Amino acid sequence: MMKTKDDDGPTRKIPRGRKRNSSYMSDSGLAKKPTSTSMLQEAVSEGKKSQEADTWFRNSFCPGNKRTSNSPGCDRRWTKPATQKLEVNPAMSDSGILDTSDSLLAELDLDLFDDIPKTSSDHKTHVGSTHGSCGNGEMKNHILIKNEQSTKTSVSLTEMSLKTQIQVNSVNEEKKNQIEIKNDFHEQTAKTPKSVSVTGFSLKDKFKKQMQKNASELTPTRGILGQLREEVMSRARDEAAQIHQKGTDVDIGPFHGLPSKVEHLLKTQRGIAKLYEWQEECLQLPAVLEGKNLIYSLPTSGGKTLVAEILILRELLCKKKDVILVLPFVSIVQEKVRNLSQFAVELNFLVEEYAASKGRFPPTKHRKCSSLYIATIEKAHSLLNSFIELNRMDSLGLVVVDELHMIGEGGSRGATLEAMLLKTLHCGTCQIVGMTATLNNAKDLQVFLHAEMYSNNFRPVKLTECVKVEDNIYTVNEKALCPDEKLQHERVVMFPYSAEIKQQDPDHLLGLVLEVIPDNSCLVFCATKKNCENVAIMLSRLINKHNKKLTDVKKTERKALLRELYKDGEGQICPVLQYTVHFGIAYHHSGLTMDERRLVEDSYSDGTLCLLTCTSTLAAGVNLPAKRVILRSPYVATEFIGHNQYKQMTGRAGRAGIDSTGESILIAKKSDKDKLLKLLTGPHDLCHSSLMYEEGKGIRKLLLSAIGLKIVTSTEDVFTLMEKTLMAVQSKTLQVDVTTVTKNSLQQLIDLKLVIQRKQTLSQDGSTELCLEVTPLGKATFKGSVDIDNSPQLYRDLKKAEESLVLASHLHLLFLITPYDFVNNIKANLPWMVYFKQMNTLSPVELKVASLIGVPESYIAQKASGQSTRQKVDEFVISRFFLTLILYDLWQQRSVWDVSSRFQYPRGFIQNLLSAAASFASCVFHFCQELAEFWAFQDLLGNFVKRLTYCVSMELIPLMEIPGIKLGRARQLYSAGLRTLQAVANADPETLVKKIEHMPRKAARQVVASAKVLLKEKADVLMEEVEDLVRLPEGSL
Repeated sequence: MMKTKDDDGPTRKIPRGRKRNSSYMSDSGLAKKPTSTSMLQEAVSEGKKSQEADTWFRNSFCPGNKRTSNSPGCDRRWTKPATQKLEVNPAMSDSGILDTSDSLLAELDLDLFDDIPKTSSDHKTHVGSTHGSCGNGEMKNHILIKNEQSTKTSVSLTEMSLKTQIQVNSVNEEKKNQIEIKNDFHEQTAKTPKSVSVTGFSLKDKFKKQMQKNASELTPTRGILGQLREEVMSRARDEAAQIHQKGTDVDIGPFHGLPSKVEHLLKTQRGIAKLYEWQEECLQLPAVLEGKNLIYSLPTSGGKTLVAEILILRELLCKKKDVILVLPFVSIVQEKVRNLSQFAVELNFLVEEYAASKGRFPPTKHRKCSSLYIATIEKAHSLLNSFIELNRMDSLGLVVVDELHMIGEGGSRGATLEAMLLKTLHCGTCQIVGMTATLNNAKDLQVFLHAEMYSNNFRPVKLTECVKVEDNIYTVNEKALCPDEKLQHERVVMFPYSAEIKQQDPDHLLGLVLEVIPDNSCLVFCATKKNCENVAIMLSRLINKHNKKLTDVKKTERKALLRELYKDGEGQICPVLQYTVHFGIAYHHSGLTMDERRLVEDSYSDGTLCLLTCTSTLAAGVNLPAKRVILRSPYVATEFIGHNQYKQMTGRAGRAGIDSTGESILIAKKSDKDKLLKLLTGPHDLCHSSLMYEEGKGIRKLLLSAIGLKIVTSTEDVFTLMEKTLMAVQSKTLQVDVTTVTKNSLQQLIDLKLVIQRKQTLSQDGSTELCLEVTPLGKATFKGSVDIDNSPQLYRDLKKAEESLVLASHLHLLFLITPYDFVNNIKANLPWMVYFKQMNTLSPVELKVASLIGVPESYIAQKASGQSTRQKVDEFVISRFFLTLILYDLWQQRSVWDVSSRFQYPRGFIQNLLSAAASFASCVFHFCQELAEFWAFQDLLGNFVKRLTYCVSMELIPLMEIPGIKLGRARQLYSAGLRTLQAVANADPETLVKKIEHMPRKAARQVVASAKVLLKEKADVLMEEVEDLVRLPEGSL
């Protein structure tokens, strides 16, 4: 081995036998070639003949032998002959070499030699009797130096020092080779003979002369780095050609058309190293590659979401189109925004949240990057209306719907989802992809959406379904055809229960749970919210008495969780959680605040909590799998569970990548045996159109928006559109006459003065036809996403308030945006004494507001004292004003805990009311924007809506806008000095972990990524506004 050392790198060894003209990779990854000095020293040290060295030297450094551009096979690139060999002159002594300076040899290193300018082919340099020539792509150099000295005359090597610094910089992906060579010569004091040349010049002088000549000529730009660049580009072109053969015209990378960076992000951030076989198969379906509509169905936890995300990324990155992702709940929207924000930062696209009061209308058109709109069903419908109204449907490439079977939910959400999909089919060419549970009539959805169908029964973890009746546990036999053979007896529970335990826990929940925890996780689904809390307390008490050692598991982490709950509750904490968390148990339902839910979910995911008692909403919400799932009862509230609900809950059993198996246990009574067998053996659930809910309200909403958006302009168009609905596909099954119900719904819209008919003259023949148009009220109704039945009431309320609006307090505005649909939840059970106490806290101005609205103080006093009254009041207004008082307390920045205690309603209800009020306030704002007569409310409701969304001081609003940031976290960030969106976006996640108490690294990364995406979105909006301002009008040049 021979060692060599670069100026900027460590000593490396060059293996023997390597061709001296071949390149190798340095430690820094750049290709370098061995220097001529090192080659010559290696030759001498290995004892080769001096004649061979002489020949090699002549062949390498003759300045006269240069390749010309007009020589045959010349590609204007300097190369060294592949057959060159290093030879040493045998006449030289072991200690003597040629009289030449090492510094000069370094100057003529191969990296520089490649850049020596070319000369014409007829140029010849005579040194001795050798001529230079060029041909056939190889340069042949011959030089003969006659040594007339005797063998006794030795040539000594002068001392030298060589300093070489090579810097390679990358500028706009073009590498420039900048080389500085500094040479210091120190000649020995001893006399040395000069080189003998037939021309009379020393070799050193000849080198000097040639280098001066070279410096005055142009230098070719193609050197070793250029050659390497060409090789890399060649490989990239080959790879692209292979991708093109396998994929589509828009593919930009090897990972299902996506760059390899996507695969790397999935591995580092999600832990996904390889796709499942069904996922690979689904992504290669012709329907997917050709952009056709697709419905795919798999069991819960089968990995459906990942396929959707890959399709979304392909649309954003490859086709440069916008995408709408429709999710069923606000909490899932917020979670998905946080998770995909990190991908958005790395891959340069935008993620925009459309849930509750969040979302910009109309959506901003981004020119430089595509947007992913993550929205609830209602917000997605409004978003699509905006795309249609602005003629931007061509920019929308994909609509993805999770839980597609919710189209058959039977209420407003199902009807809204069907209307959205119908308009997408009718007005655009974008692809629709739906994920759904297994349905018995999936063919109807397939016909409605003109989609291909893909289904698979894959589960990453084997699931064993069991049923417990009294002390017996049965295994569900999926292959059994006979109902009587469906349940096979497995075992009898033999837990060592005392009489006291058996009385408290007749269903053996403690024994079933202790088989799993604390080493593994467990979910216990309960019928009601109250039952969740009771089961959590019962299990904690029994563990405390009979297995107290479980309190020592993750003791430090659980104490930290309690401190975090205490801090987020502003000094208050739920007494149930305060007790149960010590045992690794918590409950999870809508009664928790958003902050509490987030903490409970994160703690369960990281193993701090090992058991959750929850309602069925968790199964359809965030992904929280468990080793064992226990269904405390086959009921949800008072309704027997459906097949899809059962599969959703049991599907949470088994954690992919952690467990090899999962288990579910349904606890049932003997009296429910027939229903249970029907649940296990019966067909899958059916999915039917929801347009007919509340006597056709869904149809009226659909027609109003279709007429307002000019999708239809005549009665004939209306009937044609209705024939494309899912209701029309299922008309025989639902026994619905589509024509009749359409005609009735259209007439109702005309009666409500939301739609009018006008006669329009046709220009061709002068004949007239009836055209449908929306009235200003109708336009305000559908653009504000206001319920058709509530629209007239809202108009009357605003008109009345316009005459006597009290602006000395925010109470009057809060009443106008109090949601109508919450009133029926409290109307029958108003706490009159609480109502009376709150009325007594109002100022005279606020009491005047109550009187103007129609809430007399005397009436509340009589109801609180239990007296009957003959006063004529609107009970709906009375109940609505009670909700307004709750919102008024929140507006004054009282905590959810304080308000919950004062009004005697669960804190979850209080927070849900605030969220609904913020959403309805946004609807009222857009409603007023379409009616010129309400110009005053347009100005009043602008900033009011934003502040109501968070109910915090103005300085915290920029932090609260970041997805995933709640009040407690916003205050922590503000106290740590991170007081703006820019500060959070530019922060290091590790800094957040250090400054913010109990903030996990994963949460810190998500917060920073979300802040960066939001900051980029706002910056793009401002830049595009600037571009619009400075852009010249068309035709001005």
